[in-house]
Amino acid sequence: MKTTVLFLAALAAPLFAGEMVPSQIPASAKWLLHADLDAMRGSETGKKIFTRIEDDHGAKLRAFKRMFSIHPLTDLRGVTLYGDGKPEHAVALIDGTFDRAHMEDVVKAADDYEESSHAGFTVHSWEDKGTGQHAAFASDQLLVFSRQKDLLKDALDVLKANAPASADPFFTAEGGKPLLAASAKLSEIDMPADAARLVRMAKNLRLAANENGGRFLLRANADTADAKDAERLRRMLDGVIAFAQAGDAKLDGLDLRADFSSAATPPSLSGALSLPVAEWITLMEKAAAEEAKKKKKD
Repeated sequence: MKTTVLFLAALAAPLFAGEMVPSQIPASAKWLLHADLDAMRGSETGKKIFTRIEDDHGAKLRAFKRMFSIHPLTDLRGVTLYGDGKPEHAVALIDGTFDRAHMEDVVKAADDYEESSHAGFTVHSWEDKGTGQHAAFASDQLLVFSRQKDLLKDALDVLKANAPASADPFFTAEGGKPLLAASAKLSEIDMPADAARLVRMAKNLRLAANENGGRFLLRANADTADAKDAERLRRMLDGVIAFAQAGDAKLDGLDLRADFSSAATPPSLSGALSLPVAEWITLMEKAAAEEAKKKKKD
């Protein structure tokens, strides 16, 4: 079956959605990526992204709606992706308004479909272009999906346990819920040998993006092995921003604010980049136009 539940996650990937629920994330997760789709709908950034996705993928979205009875841009409340650090190993938690019976009927028509049970949940497994796919409804509103059946089972165990977990204060600072949140235990993730030194110097990384006070704000926090690495990271990032401003015409005249600082105890780097929302949207539009030209030439 060429169109699968994976397509839903792929279309939602630029957005990600729903308020993050810490109790749904296993302690073993090495990385996660999450965003609040409701907040995106109310933000200028989100409105622009949604319009762009509709313009570029509207026909596919409508076809997906006809097949699965759900529209990713209007019917989803939440998507959280996380993984165990191995390449292409991931779990998607998709919170939305589903026609569960219809979706299960469609999946049951897939190639090599099998049904099993784990922790009281029905697990649907099938093949798509030779690759195994696995999904289960943890509830009528929460769909769990993974290409790795063992990761799917682990996710269902965590959801069933529903153990209390506190929200990371980093993600709730600077104006409340972020539009986008990400974290990674970089020292525990399998990375390619040519990964940038700047990335390898950080042990743990957290990112959050939101709109606050008329500005689009991207915040970062990184733990390092020692204070020297933290200071090196600060100098390197200051240099990257200065080089970008000097060499990229798109940044000319923008009210770009950058603030990076390092700390010795604990050794870490904190940083923030911000632009007026209108300038940020213009920058996104220019970058999208350049990418479209490149694709057209190719």
